[in-house]
Amino acid sequence: MAISASGVGSGIDINSIVTQLMAVERKPLDRLKTDQTALQSSISAYGRVASGISAFQDAARTLSTPEKWQIFQASTSTETSISATASGNATEGNYALTVSQLAKGAQLASNTFADALAVVGTGSLEISVGSIDGGTGAFSLQPGRSVVSVNVGDGSLNSIRNAINAADAGISATIVNTGSGARLVLNSKDTGAQNAIQITTTDSDGGNADALGLSRLSFVPSLAIGTGKNLEPLQTAQNALFNVNGVSVSSASNKASNVIDGVTFNLRTETATTVNVAITKDTAAMQKSISSFVSAYNDLQKLLKDQTKYVEGAKTQSPLQGDNAAISVLQRLRSTVFGQFNGQAGDYSSLSDVGVSIQTDGNLKLDQTKWTAANSDPSRLARLFSSVGTVGIANSIGFAKRLDTLAGEWLNTNGSITSRTDGLNRSVRSNQKNQDTLENRLAQREVRLRAQYQAMDSKVAGLQALGSSVSQQLSALQQSLQNRN
Repeated sequence: MAISASGVGSGIDINSIVTQLMAVERKPLDRLKTDQTALQSSISAYGRVASGISAFQDAARTLSTPEKWQIFQASTSTETSISATASGNATEGNYALTVSQLAKGAQLASNTFADALAVVGTGSLEISVGSIDGGTGAFSLQPGRSVVSVNVGDGSLNSIRNAINAADAGISATIVNTGSGARLVLNSKDTGAQNAIQITTTDSDGGNADALGLSRLSFVPSLAIGTGKNLEPLQTAQNALFNVNGVSVSSASNKASNVIDGVTFNLRTETATTVNVAITKDTAAMQKSISSFVSAYNDLQKLLKDQTKYVEGAKTQSPLQGDNAAISVLQRLRSTVFGQFNGQAGDYSSLSDVGVSIQTDGNLKLDQTKWTAANSDPSRLARLFSSVGTVGIANSIGFAKRLDTLAGEWLNTNGSITSRTDGLNRSVRSNQKNQDTLENRLAQREVRLRAQYQAMDSKVAGLQALGSSVSQQLSALQQSLQNRN
């Protein structure tokens, strides 16, 4: 048991002596703990560096493909009638559009039944989706489709609706409560003249074309009403009809994407007057991308400088001060943006040519005047940033692609950042193991020291008791001799 006061026999403060001795013995452990704190700080710093590199890589990757430099925007004079979007393979231009007809899908409705539980009839429906000859009413199955047979179960309006919707027949079914009963409404899922609906029945009552039983849901366009054409047409399947710069166009969808390369027209209403659509370069999007790139570079450079800098006279240095891996990242980052591009004849050769200049502090700065001028030729900009390079020609890879690749190398499994972080984590584990071993050894050492001092104190107490006894005996002997005289 530890002695926390002076020794009984010796009067020595054993606890103070042991504490002071252990403080000396604990110095190696204190050094391990200091080292552990530094290791943890370095790991945290590398976590911040990895995040910074990842953010920079995202910004560089945005500029690393040619398509990213072919950014166009579409505007229309009447958005409520026609809207438009433009992709990378569009070209600048102006288009005058008029819409005489919107694309629609087919819509059919049954007679009115008492309610959704009413039984129409039993048997099966054969559903086809295709086109109808406007003159004869003859139906042609849509290429690539087949007739879908649907068993209607108990034949109630509910069951028929559910069976149709589960069949993936190209149409959908709903029940509309009219206030005086329920009607089954069928809609083709897609618009366009090739999405007309034909339904034949195999009616369990044997009459497949009459207006009784399940055949009440029959709809064969070429037949007469009541003899197989028993649903009410609410809407006819039709293509959109519109005019682009004087050219007539038909489209199965109101989202017409195959008329002008890279342009999609969204037809919303029929038009009484011309709607003008303009396709222009989206310079604002390009501006945003290059600004994000410059900011991400500057953020990463500042982070690396702050984490690796040496502060003269400071008691505590930056967590990655003197760290070769982090310093190498900073150096390669700078040397890459300082580099040259060797492209086609007449191409830009450096970032500064397009207004991305390097400042004395290593940061990038965007010269808006030079950047705006460079935007007049997006293809040259695209090559400067996103060229995949030519085998055998040095510096022929675009800057953004180089930096994207470089960031990936730093962050991949065997990259310098990942490897360095893994090494630090191993050092943390080793340090902790050494701490645990030393803690155990020191605890045992303290127990031994206290036992030794306690034993010494006990011996001193025994010697003191013996001395006292001898002294008493000598005193008694002296007194006895005096009495005889």
